[in-house]
Amino acid sequence: MYSGYSFKWSNRHTAAALGVAASASAAYAAYRLYRYHGYFSRAGIRPISEGDLPEVKRAVDEYLQFHYANAQEILPYQHSPKEALHFLSRLMVLCERNCLALQDFTGEQGPVTALDLGCAVGGSSFALARAFQQVVGVDSSAHFIKSAQVLQREGVLAYTSIEEGEITATRLAQLPNDVETDRVQFLQADLCRLPQNLVQFDAVLAANVVERLANPGLFLDQLAGLVKASGVVVLASAFSWCEHDTPKGNWLGGFYKKANEPVRSLDGMKQHMEPHFDLIEQEDIPYLIRRHARKYEWGVSCCTVWRRRRDKG
Repeated sequence: MYSGYSFKWSNRHTAAALGVAASASAAYAAYRLYRYHGYFSRAGIRPISEGDLPEVKRAVDEYLQFHYANAQEILPYQHSPKEALHFLSRLMVLCERNCLALQDFTGEQGPVTALDLGCAVGGSSFALARAFQQVVGVDSSAHFIKSAQVLQREGVLAYTSIEEGEITATRLAQLPNDVETDRVQFLQADLCRLPQNLVQFDAVLAANVVERLANPGLFLDQLAGLVKASGVVVLASAFSWCEHDTPKGNWLGGFYKKANEPVRSLDGMKQHMEPHFDLIEQEDIPYLIRRHARKYEWGVSCCTVWRRRRDKG
């Protein structure tokens, strides 16, 4: 998909980078952006550009903004739902607080590991790396994984933010300086048919991914084989079912049985999880996705924490 392409750095890209570089630190980021384009060229990879399918480029740009933009860039207004700005950070707290392996300070159990399923452009994987010594981020999208890998290598990646109509701004997604990027590995894979060598993790995170899968039940059934005994799984979902992503027959809930009896998605999730896990915590956490300068998607994910039981015998 990427082979045979190269990228030529132009005056337009230099102007965009320097326009963002209003401070000494941002100027350094602009230099790193220059190096990032050179990396793409050497690797034979073309970055997401206007020549790609518009929906692909827009999806990558929106996720880079969701994962890496600061609060002022996303929501500069005084009267606004600012409590929804820290969605990924709050999920990290759930993972860290409930992972028993992180409470073992002897080091006898080896590196503490985490698996980030549906990692998109990697923001949650890098956040997990602050606490977990080994992190694997998995996504089905090659575009998302390539973006995460460039951020891992170069520390910076440009994206387009929509202001209004055709007016856009070039911004930089940047990794915080305290992230140990060598702790993270990224992998492209079908989330409903994960590689068999992904086993024995201390924590697994799946953030707003269940409702985007063709077969969420099959996805959930895999989790018991991914987690160590007493390990945790953190699932976040707004249960926003859409037949474009998930055939209705595979929805966990959100429909009626006979006699107009509603089936709730959390109950459907429990049917898949309870044979091997105990539900130990549940919390509603809001999130905010910026569409353009004055339009947002605000939602609330049902966040559940599950502890893996030891198999009998």
